[in-house]
Amino acid sequence: MLNRDQTDALTEMINTSLNAAAFSLSEIVETEVIINIPQIQIFTSDDQSRLTPIFGLEDTYATVKQDFQGNLSGTAIIAFPSDGALQLISLLTDLVVSDEELDIIQSGTFLEIGNIINNAFLGSLNNQFDFHVQYALPEFNEVSIPYIIDATFRDQKQGGVIVTNTNFVVKSKNIEGHILLLFKVIDMDFLKQKLNHLMDGS
Repeated sequence: MLNRDQTDALTEMINTSLNAAAFSLSEIVETEVIINIPQIQIFTSDDQSRLTPIFGLEDTYATVKQDFQGNLSGTAIIAFPSDGALQLISLLTDLVVSDEELDIIQSGTFLEIGNIINNAFLGSLNNQFDFHVQYALPEFNEVSIPYIIDATFRDQKQGGVIVTNTNFVVKSKNIEGHILLLFKVIDMDFLKQKLNHLMDGS
């Protein structure tokens, strides 16, 4: 699939984009946001049974997902446990939050937050790769992460599967969330050429 240097280059690119997303979130909540180094799993499409669950199968997260399609296609996901999402919303609004599922107003607010973070993340990644993609409208859901991973890759029969998971913490409030990047790489040679070109130019 990818050799060590190519994987390191991809990790560095994603990390740069994650820092852009963290800065965007930090500006929203007006406090420091700490990002961890992303974890990357790479598989062939016919070996998806090896995709290890990053999260509990039954755990439900408040998520904002952004699908994109082009030479590289996939999904970017902002995911918070429901209580963390409610705490995040309370930092930005006067809404009274509870321990229940997010209501319509709260979910709309979280969708706006997630959309800002995803735009910063995908915008930075797109600038580095210098390729054109089409974006679908962002969607809010309260689902398990394995469900989203399965739904993203269910119909892919060729190419590669890349799952990137990074957790981040809103420091002053100890609110933890995740950014996931799910790549559907139909043309693995295209990705390798892009990474080699970026390494040669560094």
